[in-house]
Amino acid sequence: MNLSLAQWLPVTAAWLLGAFGGGAALAWLYKRLHPDLAFYKLWALWTTVLGAVVALLLVFGLVRI
Repeated sequence: MNLSLAQWLPVTAAWLLGAFGGGAALAWLYKRLHPDLAFYKLWALWTTVLGAVVALLLVFGLVRI
């Protein structure tokens, strides 16, 4: 299925918002468990993990656009 650029923009926006927002929420929760860890490193880690999971779901076709 070929999508145009205009159709990919909302998908990309939702993907980024979900990854960065979810990463921030998970980093905040994990920071409460381990206060000595750096928030920005936890945020980067969880954003990467969430973004990669969504990418794999799209690649393997488990989520249809």
